[in-house]
Amino acid sequence: MNVTDLQELADLLKALGEINRLTLVCRLCECEVPQNAMCLCSCCSVDASGVSRHLKVLAQEGVVSVEKQGRERSYSLNR
Repeated sequence: MNVTDLQELADLLKALGEINRLTLVCRLCECEVPQNAMCLCSCCSVDASGVSRHLKVLAQEGVVSVEKQGRERSYSLNR
């Protein structure tokens, strides 16, 4: 592995290393359809804006996909 690959892996592990983000990933694993941030709030100890911030980090690392429909965003796990 080169330095770039190692940095990408480190960034991914950093994103997954936070308990709320890992909880969101586990919750999305259980879902058959994309979910919005409000639906995912029940699985974390943070509010909707916190969940949205965590989902943004996961999306930046390519862990989740985002579908925009008007003002609403739906998230699903990249498998």
